[in-house]
Amino acid sequence: MAPTPRSSRAPRTTHQVAVIGAGIAGMAAATEAARCGLKTALFDDGLLGGLIINVNAIHGHPGAIDTTGADLVNTMLGEALEAGVDYQPGAVSELTAANDHWSLPANSVTARRVILATGADLRTLGVPGEEQLTGRGVSQCAYCDGGLYKGKDVAVVGGGDGAFQEALHLTELCASVTMILRSQKPRARPVFVRQAADLSNMHFRWNTEVQEIIGTDGVDTVRLIDSGGKEETLPIAAIFPFIGLTPKTALTNASKDDAGALIIDSHLQTDQPGLYAIGATRAGYGGQIAHAIADGKVAAQAAWRSI
Repeated sequence: MAPTPRSSRAPRTTHQVAVIGAGIAGMAAATEAARCGLKTALFDDGLLGGLIINVNAIHGHPGAIDTTGADLVNTMLGEALEAGVDYQPGAVSELTAANDHWSLPANSVTARRVILATGADLRTLGVPGEEQLTGRGVSQCAYCDGGLYKGKDVAVVGGGDGAFQEALHLTELCASVTMILRSQKPRARPVFVRQAADLSNMHFRWNTEVQEIIGTDGVDTVRLIDSGGKEETLPIAAIFPFIGLTPKTALTNASKDDAGALIIDSHLQTDQPGLYAIGATRAGYGGQIAHAIADGKVAAQAAWRSI
């Protein structure tokens, strides 16, 4: 938030660094800050590990072969606690600045520096039927709900790594998986695209969008339209949208880009002095686990050097 004039006397800090958000980036930042000798608090908003907690097979992180998201989260939390991080489960509802300190009033914490690692929410399709059928055939976690549709036909919407990874998992359970992509060229890494193309029960609808999800007690069909205006009704039992992320940045009015992500400098600091943004919270985030960990370390070291 923009600094609010208060007493000219700076409040006594309870911590040197407060990290808000206990996803991969946040845990990496907190651990690095503590290892730098800074008294560090780490706040968890109730979803320890963030979106990765539901990932069944980790890719893009050295040493994480055959590791699940939950395993990686548990390992990283253990490292943070061992480093001396003050782990505080509970959401942060307010963040204010005074002089060169930051205050988290509801959490009774003040800190010299704050690292925002609040992550992002999965975007929804915003089409008729989606909200009504969420939890009844509309899901954003194939690893959680895929088993409910064993032997049935399902669809995945999206063209990034997440969409392809979820779709590949579903091919092991479902009779068929149809991937629905808005363009002709997927954004996912080539290795995932090749794996998907080699599977006999994987099908593609290129240059296509979902117009409506239809069903009463569950998903029965989806109505599709391609870039040429041709419509199609696809019978399926479930649909899994993975079409990107919406950054969670409501705690601050620091400058944001058009997507709502926080704009940062080369040290990952926002235009609010002492406030850093990492991972999916910031503009230009690379999206891989290695990027999240690197962000956490860079921000923690920048905070350490500035104190």
